Amino acid sequence: LKTHVVRAPVEMLKLSVPSFLYTVQNNLLYLALTNLDAATYQVCYQLKILTTAVFSMIMLQRKFSIQKWAALIMLTIGVSIVQISGSHDTT
Repeated sequence: LKTHVVRAPVEMLKLSVPSFLYTVQNNLLYLALTNLDAATYQVCYQLKILTTAVFSMIMLQRKFSIQKWAALIMLTIGVSIVQISGSHDTT
């Protein structure tokens, strides 16, 4: 623990920023659950996967394969379609 936390503060900072943002996102999702219907909440929850991947790519300099990018793009398109169709149903 001492080796990874105390002697490597830059690495700890790299991990703490996404961790903090993930915690904030989880708290906002719980708040959203109290104010949104179940379908809209599920859409927001699925976007958490995309934001986690983007933050890990930017801050941790992770590389993703073409298959993983394709899966993330398909997830984003699916979430967008559900959100758009849901907004047309309420009008």
